[in-house]
Amino acid sequence: MKCLFLLLMLAGLILPAGCDDKRVVKIGDNAPAISINDIYGEHVSLSQLKGKVVIIYFWTNSCCGHGVKQLEPFYRRYKKAGIEILAINEMDSTKSVEAYAKDNALTFTILKDEHSILLMDYFAIGFPTIFILDKNGVIREKINGNISIEKLQTLVEKQLKIQKIMETDYEKTHPR
Repeated sequence: MKCLFLLLMLAGLILPAGCDDKRVVKIGDNAPAISINDIYGEHVSLSQLKGKVVIIYFWTNSCCGHGVKQLEPFYRRYKKAGIEILAINEMDSTKSVEAYAKDNALTFTILKDEHSILLMDYFAIGFPTIFILDKNGVIREKINGNISIEKLQTLVEKQLKIQKIMETDYEKTHPR
């Protein structure tokens, strides 16, 4: 019921915009800014994560909690390779999100989007909605709905490989 309510609320905000697609975030766009405190009160800014592949994962406990739990082993495996995960919770209380993170030993960044501002900035209209950003903060993938960890791994490895090739090419043309 909460998901339906949120979708109807978003439709009410989107429909007055008509055909103006400037609000829609597309692959190849710079990701909208994120500057917010995580559930533990630590400031998180997307601009601080430049140089890393970032996974933005919009979720709710009611429909996506299992998927969020699956991100933890993935995160531990790829953290040193230069990925970050921002799991942005919608609709659940901060207390329940904190308890969920603690109960599941989640170590990646969890944000609570109190007023659904990030949800609207990213035009995420269902759960989960997942974005993969390259190391420059450009949206390279948008996934509406569930994704297997294997598929997520493939998409992230693709971004890491592209970045490695770009760095190698840059070094070849700009020797030290």
